[in-house]
Amino acid sequence: MIQSHMPRRGLMMIGGLAAAGSLAAPGILRAQSVPPTATLADTMAGDSRFSRFLDLITRAGMVEDFRAAQPLTVFAPTDAAFSGAPANLLNQLTGATTSGGSQESVDRQRLGALINYHIVPGAFRASELMGNDRRLRTRNGADISITGTAESVQISNPAPGQQMAGFGSAGLNVNARPARVVSPNIVASNGVIHAVDQLMWP
Repeated sequence: MIQSHMPRRGLMMIGGLAAAGSLAAPGILRAQSVPPTATLADTMAGDSRFSRFLDLITRAGMVEDFRAAQPLTVFAPTDAAFSGAPANLLNQLTGATTSGGSQESVDRQRLGALINYHIVPGAFRASELMGNDRRLRTRNGADISITGTAESVQISNPAPGQQMAGFGSAGLNVNARPARVVSPNIVASNGVIHAVDQLMWP
C-alpha cells in the first residue's frame, strides 16, 4: 500500500509544480510585453543626451507634437551633435543673440522646418531602415535619404537646396556629411527615437 501511494504522491507534486509553472508563465510574458508609457517628448526629457534638441523643440512651441498619439520616427541629434553645427545659424533661429534673445525673437517657422526635417511619420525600427537605399518623406515635406547596413544607418539630404523645405537657402552652407545613427530603437509610447550624431539640414 505504501508503495502504491508513493508514485501518486510524486505525480501530484510534479503536477502541482507544473500547474504553478503554467500559472507563473503568463505573468512573465505579460511583464515582457508591457508597452512603454512615456511619450517621445517625455522620453527625450528623461535622457540627458537630448537636452539641446528638446530646447529647440520647446522654443519652437512643438512639445505637444511629440506627445500626440500619432506614431513618429524621430532622428534626434544628441547634444554632442550640436558641436559641429553653425552657431550663427542656430542663434538666428533661436533668437539667442549676444544681447540675450527672447521667445518673441525666435524664428519659429524656420526652426519648425528644421525640427520637422528630423521627423518621419510612422514608427520605423532600425531593422526596417537597413538594406537598400531608400527615401522617406519627412514632416518638413522634404525627403531624407537613408543608407542602411548591418553596421550602421546613415541619413543625408539627397538634394540640398533643391527641395521645398520651408527653410530657405541657408542649409546649402552647412556641412552635408551624412548623420549617423549612434543609438537606435529608443521606443516610446507614440513612436521610435534614433539618436544621430549631427543635425540634418533641409
